[in-house]
Amino acid sequence: MINDIIKSGKFPPVLLLFGAEDYLVELDARKLYDAACARDTTGMNCDVLDGEQTSLDAALSIARSYPMMSDQRVIWVRRAEKMTAAKGKKSSDNLAQYLAAPNPSTFLLLTASLPAADGLGARITRNAAAANKKISALKYPFPLLLQKASWSEYAQLKEQQALQWIQRRASDDGIDLPTTAPEFFVARCGTSLRDLAMELEKLKLYLGDRKQATDEDVHAVVGSSREFNVFELQRAIGRADVISATKIATSMMSANSQELPIIAMLSRYFLQLYRLLDARAMSDPAAISQQTGIPSWTINEYLDTINKLGPGRIERALHLLRESERTIKSTSTPALLVVQTLISRILDSK
Repeated sequence: MINDIIKSGKFPPVLLLFGAEDYLVELDARKLYDAACARDTTGMNCDVLDGEQTSLDAALSIARSYPMMSDQRVIWVRRAEKMTAAKGKKSSDNLAQYLAAPNPSTFLLLTASLPAADGLGARITRNAAAANKKISALKYPFPLLLQKASWSEYAQLKEQQALQWIQRRASDDGIDLPTTAPEFFVARCGTSLRDLAMELEKLKLYLGDRKQATDEDVHAVVGSSREFNVFELQRAIGRADVISATKIATSMMSANSQELPIIAMLSRYFLQLYRLLDARAMSDPAAISQQTGIPSWTINEYLDTINKLGPGRIERALHLLRESERTIKSTSTPALLVVQTLISRILDSK
C-alpha cells in the first residue's frame, strides 16, 4: 500500500498508520512524509506535530488551510493517540465534518499506538461484526478515523517473518550475514523489529568498512552475555560510571584481544557526541540522525550523555582515544592497562 501511494504520487486526504510493530509504522510514515514533502520546493507546507502537544482541532485547522506557493500541504501527527480530542454532536463534530469534505490539497498523516486495536486488520477479513465492535470500543477519534479514513495496521511479525526481515535489512545495508546469524538475533532479541534494527545497526558500526560479517562479529555485538559488549561499555561511559565501564572492558578483553575494536567504537561514539553538540538545537530527530549518524531512537540517550559528561570531556575523550591507539600500536604497554587508564582519564572530572 505505502509503496503504491509513493509510486503513484496520489496521497489520500487522511491516512492513519498504527500497530504493534511501531518500528515499521515509523519507517513507512517517514517514507510517506518525505515523498509528499519532496513536491514542496518552498519548505513552508510541511509540518510534523506531536500529539501530546497538539489538539485535534489545531491539526484540522492547519489541514483546512491551503498551501503557499505549492500544490500540497503535508501534516504528520505523531503519537496521535495523545491528542486532545473532544467529540462533538453529530452535526457539529469537527473531524466528521472534515472527513466528509477533506481539503484536496492536504495530506494528513497520523501515526498512533493503539494496543486495543491490535489484530484489527486480520479480524476484519474473518469477522466483520467483531471487528466493528472492536472499532467502536476505541477512544475517540479513532472509531471515526477507522470508519471514514484510509488506514493500515502493522501487526507484530511472526518469527519466520522476522528472520526474513533481518536478511533483507542486512542485504540493504550491504552486510553479508553468516547463515546462523538471523536465528541468533531472534533468539537473543525476540521479534521486535526495533530491537533487531538496533542490533543490526550496532553490527554495521562494529564492522566499519567490512561487509562480510562472521559468527564472531555477531556474537561480539549481540553477545552471549548482553551485559559485556562494546555498546554496554559506551552506555556505562555515557553514565560516567567508571566502575561498570572498567568491569565491562576487562571482561571483554579477558576472552580475546578487543582493544582496537573497543577504541575504534568509542572513537565513533565520541565523534557522534561531538557532532551532536551543534546538532542538538535541531527539532527533527531524523535531521539530527542524518547529521550525526546517531540512530534516531537513541538520540535522547546521547543527549543525556552530553548533559552528564559536558562538552569539555567529550572533546578531551577524542584526544585521549587517539593517544591510546598510538600507545597500543607502538609500545609494549599491556593493552588492558591502556584501556583501563583511558576510561579513567575520560571520566576524570578534572
